[in-house]
Amino acid sequence: MVEAWYRTVNGPSSIHSGSRAAGTGITFGYTRPSLDIPEQTSPNAEDVEAITPAPAPTGTRLLARVFLPFAAAYYVSFLFRNVNSVVFPELTHEFSLTPGALGLLTSAYFLTFAGAQLPLGILMDRYGPRRVNAGMLLVGAFGAIVFAFATSLPGLVAGRALIGLGVAVCLMAAMTAFVLWFPMERMATLVGWMLLVGAIGALSATKPVELVLRAIDWRTLFLALAGYTLCASLAIFLFVPEKAAPPRRGTMLSQIAAVGPIFRNRGFWSVGFVAACQQGVSLSLLGLWAGPWMRDVAGLGRAELAQNLLFAAGAFGVGAVLCGSLSDRLAQRGVPPLLTYLAGCVACGVAMIPIVLGFGSASLLLWILYMGLAPFGALSYALLAGRFPKEMAGRVVTALNTVTFLLAFAVQYGVGAIIDLWPVLDGHYALEGYRTAFALCWLMQAAAVAWLAYAERDGLRLSRSVMMN
Repeated sequence: MVEAWYRTVNGPSSIHSGSRAAGTGITFGYTRPSLDIPEQTSPNAEDVEAITPAPAPTGTRLLARVFLPFAAAYYVSFLFRNVNSVVFPELTHEFSLTPGALGLLTSAYFLTFAGAQLPLGILMDRYGPRRVNAGMLLVGAFGAIVFAFATSLPGLVAGRALIGLGVAVCLMAAMTAFVLWFPMERMATLVGWMLLVGAIGALSATKPVELVLRAIDWRTLFLALAGYTLCASLAIFLFVPEKAAPPRRGTMLSQIAAVGPIFRNRGFWSVGFVAACQQGVSLSLLGLWAGPWMRDVAGLGRAELAQNLLFAAGAFGVGAVLCGSLSDRLAQRGVPPLLTYLAGCVACGVAMIPIVLGFGSASLLLWILYMGLAPFGALSYALLAGRFPKEMAGRVVTALNTVTFLLAFAVQYGVGAIIDLWPVLDGHYALEGYRTAFALCWLMQAAAVAWLAYAERDGLRLSRSVMMN
């Protein structure tokens, strides 16, 4: 099975143990323009010691040792992210939470997650994704313990914030490792498989959590998650190999200064902002508000809404694999990833319209379609990784994640604050509140897609010319 997976991910190209295949220009849409990066000096002794590699594995052994430990961490990060969509009745009842308080509590994860991105990206570029991810998971485990023993809303918020901080680098660490170890033209496929793992974590946070809560309480559940997180930290630290990365030049301050050109780069915003809006909205809704929407708009009970959330999360996982694989395969046939990315983002926006309007009678189908198309936004990571120097990979992906999860925090908290403007009747939130909040989310995504089409019009025009030739 591992060999079949190896062939699926790596295709006809071999996995490189010490180098990476060059980008394929217009065909794949990956280019590396020169940037105005602050002048840097030779690596010091600390740098040399930090990047001393172990013997490099190859083939399926490399794929297993690089992919699987990071996948174990990303799985639990997604489980943490979405678990409140099922646990919210217990939290609301025990702590008398309003919609605004529930949104603030759950979105605290996104706030610390976003705030940690750039510092952790700099650390990953300097010390490697293995060490940084393993260390931060210990913080996440501690946060789960704090959450489990909380006796008030501030305690819950503190625990949730620590969890977000601890798992903040899970996906970005995996992507940084992929950039170091694998050919660029396989990035979208690898990211798709990793997003599938995240979707399995989201699946675990739905019906399985609802079944577990019939046997144990929510506090015991979070203690068990803390134990799993510790095991994931050990797996990354003990099994992921150290990569002989390009020599790091300059001091920590010079690496921090090099973040500036990323945020000043027009392509970063034109390509990345669509993904930030689309991913921020979809993650916020799946992580919390899809559950209350299914209860209040579709009229589902807890067991049924948990089952619907399971299918929606499953659609996200399947969509992640299909989007990544589709992008790579279309690129091999001359369809640039930028065009695939734009088309997928447009389709995702169209799929959200019935949810905004509150068509509760078809809730399962609507959420499956919307969440299945949402992973198209993740194609932006591969596009942006190819537009910047390889040694900046950690900072590039974490810069995008910073924007994404700041928006996710604003969306998850903002939706609750807007719903709070309408009265709560018999424990149910008003349909008008959902429509207003979700409509604002949709408008933000539509504006970002329009900006992408305008700002990248030259690249899209060139893409069409390449396809016609």
